[in-house]
Amino acid sequence: MLEGNPASNPLPHRIKEYYLGSRDDLVRLIPAGTRKILEIGCAAGMTGKTLKELGFEEVVGVELREDVAQDAQAFYDRVIIGDVEKIQLPYEKGYFDCILYGDVLEHLIDPWRLLREHNLLLGQGGAIICSIPNVRHYKNTKKLLIRGEWEYRERGVLDRTHLRFFTVKSIRAMVGDAGFEITAMIKRPSGAKWLKWLNLALHNSLIDHLVLQYVLVAVKRRDAINDGTR
Repeated sequence: MLEGNPASNPLPHRIKEYYLGSRDDLVRLIPAGTRKILEIGCAAGMTGKTLKELGFEEVVGVELREDVAQDAQAFYDRVIIGDVEKIQLPYEKGYFDCILYGDVLEHLIDPWRLLREHNLLLGQGGAIICSIPNVRHYKNTKKLLIRGEWEYRERGVLDRTHLRFFTVKSIRAMVGDAGFEITAMIKRPSGAKWLKWLNLALHNSLIDHLVLQYVLVAVKRRDAINDGTR
């Protein structure tokens, strides 16, 4: 089922390729016993296709762009088109077991509020799985502190479409304030070999300067209070 009808301009071919991947890295982290999944930013539906092939009972996707969402409808039980920060999702409290945010939260105006709102869509023990870029990566801080540069790019941590930037500390705060407890975190480092060796020699003390992306699983421990503050 496809719902919504927002206008959208055609995507350039290079960018459209970005929407055609499956987030198998997130799928592998879905907790045992999960039946109903909500994916925020479902793109062209390749992750949904994987989820349905694995036998999950219900998979719902939300996608901003109509042109890519049209492709997704074949793989989901329901696809909702629209700005996830503006639409009211038509599901009762505690309906889902797991919500996926694959490189989504950094694109939002108020991800803090969204996580608090979506907390109520999960039952106690429900999980969110997120991948979030690390603004503290040494290449960013080096350019900022030494060269005074903060240049947006087509892709990466400083993607032109990123509105919010996070470190591991601010990620933990955002997730915790929304009523979740992080139960697993994967740190994906990227950097020169000598820096990785130096990090090992310093007992991993530089790891948060080498991480390009954090992938985390967080479990709902309480209902969030959505008071409109961060």
